[in-house]
Amino acid sequence: MFEHILVAVDFSPAWQRLEAQLERVKALGCHRLTLVHVIASGYTQAPEVSHRTHYEQRLGKVADSLRARGFQVDTEVCVGLVAAELGRVAREREAGVILAGSHGHSTLRDLLLGSTVLDLARRIERPLLLAPTDETAVLPEKAVCRPLLATDGSAAAAGAEAVFLRLLRQCEPGVVVSVGRWEGRPEFEDQHRRVEAHVAALGEQAPADGFETVLLGKGRPAEQIARVAEEKDADLIIIGRRGHNPMTDLLLGSTAEAVCHGARRLVLLVPERVSG
Repeated sequence: MFEHILVAVDFSPAWQRLEAQLERVKALGCHRLTLVHVIASGYTQAPEVSHRTHYEQRLGKVADSLRARGFQVDTEVCVGLVAAELGRVAREREAGVILAGSHGHSTLRDLLLGSTVLDLARRIERPLLLAPTDETAVLPEKAVCRPLLATDGSAAAAGAEAVFLRLLRQCEPGVVVSVGRWEGRPEFEDQHRRVEAHVAALGEQAPADGFETVLLGKGRPAEQIARVAEEKDADLIIIGRRGHNPMTDLLLGSTAEAVCHGARRLVLLVPERVSG
């Protein structure tokens, strides 16, 4: 799945911080990159299509640099709605994962109008790897090596769980986190037992010493997931992607989106079913 990653390139100041993460994903098996820049359409002052040559040349320079670092690299410049075009190219080029930068903060404009990252997370049927790229983000330079799975044991987490188990074969022992509401609340004890049984079943599928488990019976899931990731020095948070109701997403958000906004780590959003 990680062998071929599509990288969303916007040439903003954040791009250099995103580019710095590419060397880290080699540890996940990545050897091929497709760099895509989308000239956004649908806005009053959108760049002219004639700018395509300019961006092709800029992408070419980035590609040459990455080839010198051992990657196979393709490039594409297209015009349209950013999320839709990235999804199209990913399908046509058969990229397993889309990598994009996340500014790590939520604004009223994000919630009401949507952002490129939110559009990607809600619309694209491929795993989406998000790297915090705001000016305060300080990510390690070492290769990605310790994954953390956040799961509630539901069907929506199935794809994330499968990816996590796959990565354990090539990474250091990981961490599984589940946050519920059972602490001090007997009416949720069934939830506790169900989560325990589910995580134990995952352990039977994992390699020896594959992961440690952290089950928490209270707290806001996104905050607890980010805290455990920091305490356990996990460098990749894997979480199932929900979001079938756009209006609910816009008004209330979701745990996955909150993790993306709050965690200062790579976050992989995985749809329920993943191929490859």
